[in-house]
Amino acid sequence: MAAALWAWGATRRVLSVRDRGPGLAAMAFGFMSRVALQAEKMNHHPEWFNVYNKVQITLTSHDCGELTKKDVKLAKFIEKAAASV
Repeated sequence: MAAALWAWGATRRVLSVRDRGPGLAAMAFGFMSRVALQAEKMNHHPEWFNVYNKVQITLTSHDCGELTKKDVKLAKFIEKAAASV
């Protein structure tokens, strides 16, 4: 998986990342599971979209409608997880 490039949301205060790769379809569930386990530990849950070789993750803190330190911490974990795929 290529290094993720985070982008600010156009209509909401969110960080989003989208990644595609030739081997991603076979690895997507493993990658997503790893991120999901970390998110559960943090009690902070991303919005997901996955179709074949495309994974999109959106982070925001729903309770306050903004980005928080939890979002940044999870984004850093996602970057590391993506780099190891």
